[in-house]
Amino acid sequence: MPAHQPTLLCSGPGVQIALLRLVRPLPASTRSALRVLLVEDSEADATLIVHALQTEGRLVRFHRVDTAEAFQEALLSAPWDVIVSDHRMPQFDALEALARLQESGLDVPFILVSGTVDETHAVMAMKAGAHDYLMKDNLARLAPAVERECAEAVHRAARRRADAALRRSEMDLRAVMEHVPDGLLTVSAGGLLVSVNPAAERIFGVDATEVVGRPADELLPPGFQGYVGQGNRSSEARRRDGTMVHLELAVAEVPGGDQRLVVSVRDVTERKRLEAEVQRTQKMDTVGMLAGGVAHDFNNVLTGIQSAAALARLDLTVDHSAQTDLAEIERQCQRAGALVRQLLAFARRQPLAQRSLSVNQVVLDVESLLRRVIGEPVKLQTELAEDLWTISGDPAQLEQVLMNLCVNARDAMPEGGTLTVRTRNAEVDAEFAARHSTVPGKRMVELSVRDTGAGIPAGTLEHIFEPFFTTKAPGRGTGLGLAVVHGIVRQHQGMVEVSSTPGQGSTFQIFLPAIEGLPLETERRSRPPAPRTGGTVLVVEDDAAVRQGLARLLERSGFRALTADDAESALALLGGVAVDLVILDAVLPGLSGIAAYRTIHQRHPGARVLVVSGYGEGQMDPELRRDPGSSFLQKPFTHLELLEAVQRVLGSRAAS
Repeated sequence: MPAHQPTLLCSGPGVQIALLRLVRPLPASTRSALRVLLVEDSEADATLIVHALQTEGRLVRFHRVDTAEAFQEALLSAPWDVIVSDHRMPQFDALEALARLQESGLDVPFILVSGTVDETHAVMAMKAGAHDYLMKDNLARLAPAVERECAEAVHRAARRRADAALRRSEMDLRAVMEHVPDGLLTVSAGGLLVSVNPAAERIFGVDATEVVGRPADELLPPGFQGYVGQGNRSSEARRRDGTMVHLELAVAEVPGGDQRLVVSVRDVTERKRLEAEVQRTQKMDTVGMLAGGVAHDFNNVLTGIQSAAALARLDLTVDHSAQTDLAEIERQCQRAGALVRQLLAFARRQPLAQRSLSVNQVVLDVESLLRRVIGEPVKLQTELAEDLWTISGDPAQLEQVLMNLCVNARDAMPEGGTLTVRTRNAEVDAEFAARHSTVPGKRMVELSVRDTGAGIPAGTLEHIFEPFFTTKAPGRGTGLGLAVVHGIVRQHQGMVEVSSTPGQGSTFQIFLPAIEGLPLETERRSRPPAPRTGGTVLVVEDDAAVRQGLARLLERSGFRALTADDAESALALLGGVAVDLVILDAVLPGLSGIAAYRTIHQRHPGARVLVVSGYGEGQMDPELRRDPGSSFLQKPFTHLELLEAVQRVLGSRAAS
């Protein structure tokens, strides 16, 4: 068979499949075969059409149909590059084929080829969706028309894919805009809000429909346009309700040249609050450590002064004129000692004498004193909850907390007002837990103090718990009252919250962890018997003034006093001398007082020890607290307090 003749393959009645071989061999880089669905009832005309399509040098694969059913089946059975259709056939026509093509939703170029169609019918076909039409006597136009329409179909398919990708991208962007936790705002070149996502609505407390089209600087901080390309910037903005919100803000220019901006905002208000709380806690702990160290050294100084004053009084007659001045020195030492105890409470080194108790009882025990302290102009009200949960606490320390808060409240109401002390049971919720880094349990007991005074400015609230911070006039306060409150509450594993509105008053809320069980009754302790004298006492103290003062006081009281300035010297003395009592400073150079106590206990089990320290009893080793042969005395102390402590320890030996 000649190479230029087509090979015809018949596939059934009314249907032919032809594979045409070109006269010239196809180059290696030939395009893919052209897939043609041919709607034609004449085999001769079909051959002419195929020859016409070959002129572009392409391999043509075609399928001929001449009925509606065959067209429908072929249309959906394979992908087609083009449909070439006669205008009218005995059982089918081009308009019906066009209708079926449009129903299928396929985008296949449709070209009308006819020998008899007039212009009117051709226009009808074009309106129905045909892409081109030509006469059978002008088939030279067919191949270029097919190539053109196939190229257009490829472009349309690419546009559809691009449109679909754009729609998917827009849907993805819309989903991101709606669900991302950060606020996203689009701003026009004119500075107007174009879009606001739901997160931005929540952050600023607005509705998008209210602000779109409004100036962006009604929400965003002034000058935000200058942040373009500068990464995250910290800023503040005011919500619709007037509250301030801390923001991390980033601004970028939208590509496209229309100078639109996209602004990302993140609400970091809670993070800033937690950071401030951590910084405040760290600062308080640092200052507390400093305060504790200063308190220890200061207590040593006060003990030396007080011992010297007591010795001077013993050297003078009772009616000597200097007795009054020396007594005043002792009183001032006691005042200074009380100030130091406040420092220790702030530093959380003041010991807690904890027991199960009711906060209601703490309020009742101090209520009469509070009424005298706050005076007549201020009305004191108590609202004590029934069935209040029990807490574990030191009643004396909690009375100090209540007293400090009430005195502050009184000072905030110089013209009078109402001071309300309230107790209640409180269940910890997620919001409360989020405000505090550690919460000891879900059940808390709340003690609140509310006043109707001047209130506390927002700038002052950040500093009220700092030691020595005060807004009172010189001489009206030490600046330690609220610092002590904070220290005691933290020592009880509690929390303090403050709310205040200038001109309306302030509320301090103390939250203390509840425990199971009922409060213990207050223990009544009788005063110890008068000190007895006699015996040998070893004073172990590194401060020379304190050491010598204590030794002289003990000798004046009938004791034999030995001294040592460090633990090693004390242990050496104990190895050769019988001693009834060791007065041991808890903080010594070299071997510490606590370590020295353990060594004394091991080598001399019968020795009695009185530990003294400028710190609180909390510094004592638990072993010391359990030992009936030991006791603790906090500096500074009076001559009488020293003798009572000595008698208590020596009396425990006699009892045992």
